[in-house]
Amino acid sequence: MKPEIKRLCRLRASFRTDDSLEKLQLLRQIPDIELRSSREVQKLHSTLCFLRAFPDTAAHYRAAHALLLDFERRIRKLSVGERTKLWDTGIAGTPMHYPFSFEMACWLAGKTPGTVAIDWDELDDTAGLDELLEHLLLPPETDYFDSGLVSSQEWIELAAGTRGGGNFDWLLAQLRKARWVSVWTRLYNAAELPLAWNLGSTPYSKSLNIAPHAAISPRKDGLRKNVVAPKAEIMRPLERLEQVSTRKGTRLIDVAMASLAVRHRETFHFNYANPQEVYVADTGHGISIAVFGLRPEYRYPLECTMGYLIVSNGSPIGYGGASAVFHQVNTGVNIFDEYRGSEAAYLWVQVMRVYHHLFGCTRFIANAFQFGGDNAEALQSGAFWFYYRLGYRPVRTAVRELAQREARRIRRNRSYRCNLPVLRRLASCDMHLTLPGARKSELFKEHWIETSSMLATRELAAARAATRQASADHVAKRVARELGIRSMNDWSVNERRAYRQLAPIVATTGPASWPAAEKRSMRTLLRAKGGLTEATYARQLCEHSHFLATLRSRCQSEDKR
Repeated sequence: MKPEIKRLCRLRASFRTDDSLEKLQLLRQIPDIELRSSREVQKLHSTLCFLRAFPDTAAHYRAAHALLLDFERRIRKLSVGERTKLWDTGIAGTPMHYPFSFEMACWLAGKTPGTVAIDWDELDDTAGLDELLEHLLLPPETDYFDSGLVSSQEWIELAAGTRGGGNFDWLLAQLRKARWVSVWTRLYNAAELPLAWNLGSTPYSKSLNIAPHAAISPRKDGLRKNVVAPKAEIMRPLERLEQVSTRKGTRLIDVAMASLAVRHRETFHFNYANPQEVYVADTGHGISIAVFGLRPEYRYPLECTMGYLIVSNGSPIGYGGASAVFHQVNTGVNIFDEYRGSEAAYLWVQVMRVYHHLFGCTRFIANAFQFGGDNAEALQSGAFWFYYRLGYRPVRTAVRELAQREARRIRRNRSYRCNLPVLRRLASCDMHLTLPGARKSELFKEHWIETSSMLATRELAAARAATRQASADHVAKRVARELGIRSMNDWSVNERRAYRQLAPIVATTGPASWPAAEKRSMRTLLRAKGGLTEATYARQLCEHSHFLATLRSRCQSEDKR
């Protein structure tokens, strides 16, 4: 590896004056250095991404960004063998190969037409694709398709009027324009269609994927690794938390989708994000956190689930999701590889700070998988202590006491490390972080989400109607009557849909006997679930103590059965 690249990599997270000057000199030398190996390309690219996200000065940012813009040209100059080694790295000028979901495939077809193709060499079994195509056939086409004289690839090329290209765009155009999108989604996903996406110079590669941002915010004081008082920081008011325009929301969703696609990842939160409900919080030093609500038709019945993207000077550096229910939020954090070793602890606290101010939650829950439960990588990395240092504590008494003993040993001996058996015991239950004011009586155990669903099924079954739809109608009408909802004529389609989804759960709590004030509050809450912004629902749910108490009681009764 070239000594200049190796040195730049070593200095990337050092912000001392001398190192900063040397970094800038090295950045200015890189254009004259010829890259010959894929290893050099990847190392340099990763370092430049880091420097663009966490620049010493605006000059460092401009130099790093200019070099990243030039990667497609540099890769074209590599040998075929070295270019092949860069496949699936997400770097500009390289291809990605992955069986993306229907929603992501639609996004690719809409945003990058002509860059995606079906990867026929990787499609060993066409049974799923054949079933999908059978639903697209018109009557006069069926005999030829079923004859065995034509392959799936040949038939698509014939139907699309193409030879060797454009088949993916044609197929997606048919599916997106057809009725019953939910059916196409299931059929497409079942086919597990392998795709090849040529990133080329599209704006969605790791090299070029940048979110809208204001002026560059240099890191004069370096990276922030320690959070002295995490809970106080979470509760510290945000200077700015705004709901952005639909246009900007759409752009941020594009950045989020692309940031995962080039890493062979997808998440429900981004695939079904609502461009009309995107919040952006500026947490200082160039860091902003975008939170995405779900489109109304994809919202969960009880929980409020939202995804987030962490952006530093325009560069997407991490992501996650959060499910809010009553006073708590279940969430986690993922920092992209290029930005490991930066300031993960600080960023995670800022994410919790945003959700606290957006929802009013007082409890954060981390599932065991995030720090080692059935997750070997997280276990071996000691991720448990990352959460523990921020104030998370195991929910089981025995595990909490073990963590306290191990923490004391670490304080006495800084070189001490927990062995794997101990880490497995520490990762055997969830961890909670509770803010001042959190009450044990407000905790809604996570398995009670499933219990609530079971209780809803029991309510629907009790209606004893001829069909499931009729049962849902019966329960919805009964709950409306018990809550005093006289008419829904002025409710939107989304509000009515959300009401029907949540009504069976509300029915389990016996709303007929509620005080009048609680009924009024529930009427407002039910309508908010299908409103323009689901965050409004989450805040109202947090305040509806009577609904929480009655639903908790029902779930606790089921636990005792």
